[in-house]
Amino acid sequence: MNTPIPDRLYAIRNEMGNKGLSACIIPTSDPHQSEYTAECWKFREYLSGFTGSAGTLVVSLDDAGLWVDSRYFLQAEEELKGSGITMYKSGLAETITPEQWIASKEYRAVGLDGSMFSMKEVQLLTEFLTTNNVLVDTSFEPYEATWPERPEFPNGEIYLFPEKFCGETVESKLERVRTELIKSSADGMPLASLDEIAWLFNLRGCDIEFNPVGVCFAFIGLTEAWMFTNPEKLSETTYNRLKLARIGIAGYNELPILLNTLKGKRLLIDKTRINQKIGSSIPGGNIIIEANSPIARMKAVKNETEQHGFRNAMIKDGIALTRFWKELEEQLAMGDKTLTEWSISQRIASFRQQQGNYVSDSFSPIVSYGEHGAIVHYEVSPESASSVAVNGILLTDTGGQYLDGTTDITRTFSLYEAAPELYKQDYTNLLKGVIALSTAVFPFGTRGTQLDVLARQFIWKRNINFLHGTGHGVGHFLNVHEGPQSIRMNENPAILEAGMILTNEPGIYRTGQYGVRLENVMLVREENTSEFGSYCCFETLTLFPFDHKSIDVTLLSFEEKEWLNTYHQKVYQSLSPNLTKEEAAWLKTKTRIIE
Repeated sequence: MNTPIPDRLYAIRNEMGNKGLSACIIPTSDPHQSEYTAECWKFREYLSGFTGSAGTLVVSLDDAGLWVDSRYFLQAEEELKGSGITMYKSGLAETITPEQWIASKEYRAVGLDGSMFSMKEVQLLTEFLTTNNVLVDTSFEPYEATWPERPEFPNGEIYLFPEKFCGETVESKLERVRTELIKSSADGMPLASLDEIAWLFNLRGCDIEFNPVGVCFAFIGLTEAWMFTNPEKLSETTYNRLKLARIGIAGYNELPILLNTLKGKRLLIDKTRINQKIGSSIPGGNIIIEANSPIARMKAVKNETEQHGFRNAMIKDGIALTRFWKELEEQLAMGDKTLTEWSISQRIASFRQQQGNYVSDSFSPIVSYGEHGAIVHYEVSPESASSVAVNGILLTDTGGQYLDGTTDITRTFSLYEAAPELYKQDYTNLLKGVIALSTAVFPFGTRGTQLDVLARQFIWKRNINFLHGTGHGVGHFLNVHEGPQSIRMNENPAILEAGMILTNEPGIYRTGQYGVRLENVMLVREENTSEFGSYCCFETLTLFPFDHKSIDVTLLSFEEKEWLNTYHQKVYQSLSPNLTKEEAAWLKTKTRIIE
């Protein structure tokens, strides 16, 4: 396979040699520890050719490896062909880690860009590698010498997000944060996470595709606050609103300058969210109080206005998907030969665009037909798209960014007249898991890890598993992936609190055949309080039917049928008033009672 990757690796190896380095580590990150990054920070993608949203590249003078998680095993294997880079499957017991790989090679020095790694990551890497006699150099910035056509720094507008959507003023949020600082005996805290700053200052932006955030840093003190960005990104109205809230504006690179002037201060630092370059600018004599960012939890617990917005967004999403699926069924019935995964992804987006307050997709759409469904995070493109026709399995994982809220929904549909038996068993056992998690009642203080088994129990009984998480947090017109809450096998100390939003998305992936995933978005609510304490439950927010043709009704219990029928009636009642007579009739058949 003809690929430019070997030439790019040669260039960075030449730069490593000039710096006396044996290896370098290139993460999928930016100075804000973002999951999704602006084009100018996609250096790992440029060097490796791997386009997935997560992965760590290690390049040595004579070797290279890319570590990816289970979502990307198949994709990375395909995209790395001819690159000279070996894929390593992260998360498996037998897989060596990047730092272990470096240590095993007996390299002398490894380079990395400290602005692309959190303080915690650098701390752990340094502790391990120095123990193995490997020097860590955090000043390696090879971009100018190795990336001749690097994209421009993002310079989109950062704009005000109205209080009618967010439900709380900037001043109120700042007061809550300062209360937490005082509780921690801290004088201030720097901020780098783009969604935290956007939420705190009631701002949104367009610097990163699918994520309505603007590139900036911030500092919150007990009496002052600063935002560090290119001032040209702010309109006069936005600038004046921030000024009214006593938020100063300085250049993007000036946070380290401010930190370097501090003397004898106590700073609350979330070392997983502040990059090493910023952390190293804090002079000695200041005290670092290591703690989780209080803003992450505040942002995760949605207020009543935000919850109401989510419900509005789900109705809009349900209307768009109803119109899409009705049209798709009609096209398939007429034998339309022009349907592809790509055209379907664009058509879904077009129906969302017809809804009020729509801004963009919330992530790159996953529309996968047949064997493509087994690629967990398959990103469809005009070049890769398969034709879609009857006698296949179609998985769609898509979402929208509305001013009201952020959506994320996965449905898998049988396009067969009669679905294959194995597929129906897979689908139905996943549906049973979705229902089990949806109906959970749990005491306050429960972590998502403790509930994860509810969604997996039925496929585990068939010796089947999926290696991605069962559920992630969802931002309010912010990042579709939001912490600290999650539902997954891996331990996460964050407890689930009323007001948090999470997904519920178990899956089965059969390589070379198909993928099945079902996903709803849920709200954590207070359920009841008894002499045994306070209890929470989930409210399912997503409004779109499951595929009747894919369900083996004999595998469902009476209670599961009741839940499904109740859910489908809610879907019909919520969406039908906004549909045409023909659309409502179509939806009526898709939400019919299961006996």
